Amino acid sequence: MFIISEIFPQHSGDLDRAKRMILNSYIGGASAVKFQLVENNMFSTDKLDRSHLEINFEELKTLSEYSRQIGIEPFATAFTEKTLEWCEELNFKYLKIPARMHSENKKLRDLILKSKKQIFISVRPNELNAIKISKKENFIFLACVSSYPTLLSDVNIPNFSESIFDGISDHSLGIAAALKTSALGAKYLEKHFTLDKNFQKHNEKGHLGAMDPEDLKLLKNLTTEMELIGTKISKI
Repeated sequence: MFIISEIFPQHSGDLDRAKRMILNSYIGGASAVKFQLVENNMFSTDKLDRSHLEINFEELKTLSEYSRQIGIEPFATAFTEKTLEWCEELNFKYLKIPARMHSENKKLRDLILKSKKQIFISVRPNELNAIKISKKENFIFLACVSSYPTLLSDVNIPNFSESIFDGISDHSLGIAAALKTSALGAKYLEKHFTLDKNFQKHNEKGHLGAMDPEDLKLLKNLTTEMELIGTKISKI
């Protein structure tokens, strides 16, 4: 399973902590790390000041260079045309369209969709018909339940063999949902990451569904083992 370790906002605005998170993501078996390029408290609807969590271009460049130095692929979710230009300037291999962008910023979404890079596209399953995006070779669709955190009883797993979805953007508690999707054929997983679940503070509590280093290691090992089941080649 291709596992994307989401660094923001559990880094708490601390670049040294973000680097430790990147390193632990690599050690735990993640395939990529991702940042969110939020600016000017754009999603702080509860009036809390979260500007200390935001990453500027130079910080993004520093974290991206560090990621590549240790051997893990970095990329980011851009929420403005300016931050999308940052992603292009840093030559990210992947781009990301979050579920909220389909209704909140179709202009930026359509601009990202024109890229030839691999694009992870999060979609709420009940909104699939409304977004009207046809499958292309470079599109990777992720089923997303965007409540933070998502109760396991609210997780809706699509049929990966018969739907457009290739994986999930998982905000649920624990790793049970991720493991079940892998067993049912999901190839991709995006999930928030934290060094320690005790770090969760008031302005980060929405990401209580984050995986910690032990969760990630277990998730990687078990999904790898599940993918090996039944793959033995018969004797010729």
